[in-house]
Amino acid sequence: MRIQSWNIQSTRGCDGRFDGVRIAEVLKADGIGDVICLQEVSRWFADYGGDDQLAFFSEAFPDHLAIWGPVMSRKPLGQGRREFGNLTLVRPELLEDYRLHLLPEPVVNGVYQMPRGCVEVRLRYKGDVLSILNTHLAYHSQGERVAQVRFLTELKRNGLGRYMANRAQSGQAAYEVLVDPKHYILCGDLNLTPDSGGYEVLTQEGMWQDSWTHLYAETAHAPTCGIFDQDQWGEGPHCRDFFFVTPELTNDLEKMYVNQQTDASDHQPIYLEIREE
Repeated sequence: MRIQSWNIQSTRGCDGRFDGVRIAEVLKADGIGDVICLQEVSRWFADYGGDDQLAFFSEAFPDHLAIWGPVMSRKPLGQGRREFGNLTLVRPELLEDYRLHLLPEPVVNGVYQMPRGCVEVRLRYKGDVLSILNTHLAYHSQGERVAQVRFLTELKRNGLGRYMANRAQSGQAAYEVLVDPKHYILCGDLNLTPDSGGYEVLTQEGMWQDSWTHLYAETAHAPTCGIFDQDQWGEGPHCRDFFFVTPELTNDLEKMYVNQQTDASDHQPIYLEIREE
């Protein structure tokens, strides 16, 4: 199974031009994933290209289902409601269920904030269920970001608890009992770096495993941001986009890599491959 994740900056490239075609071409050239997780997808925001990017990517990848997770839906100033959020494109034969989650937004005085969310898709995987959490965490406040990390960790813990529980099996319709995930993948622009406190909360308190360090323990994280846009990212190339997994899934990790050639966004697309047999 191949998973792609990319903060596409609403299709704005490092040349300042909004171009969804360019984003789609990069994803296709790299080899279309079974699951494509995009962050910073916009609909009808004039500041973000003024187009309907959900419609565009749904049409660009017709063999995938589009699972849209807006974190806001504001009244229209033109063609449609102005929305912004995360988009997961998934091959329909894999999809068992999906959930949309809004992340904590604690009060932080004097700091820019916007709503944050997570798109969860639940896929059939090796006779069990795999959850992929596509998210984009807070940028301006570490306290807000850590609260969101803990929320996602609790989401994982509760799901694993239900997987192990002896639950009633006779529900119907909305009470139908579906198998909860045995495995979890957390991916996206997490707005934290490997030397940050948020990273420690994930790996130590949250018991998430960093796919990169598991596969390439002797190699520093490849940069996923700041390679081309050093006006926005004065610290230069660094890593803030990740694939984290639950410990039982580490044995299935095959490969992770970063496309460091494209400047179609300020972030780089990242890829994870896991064994299905």
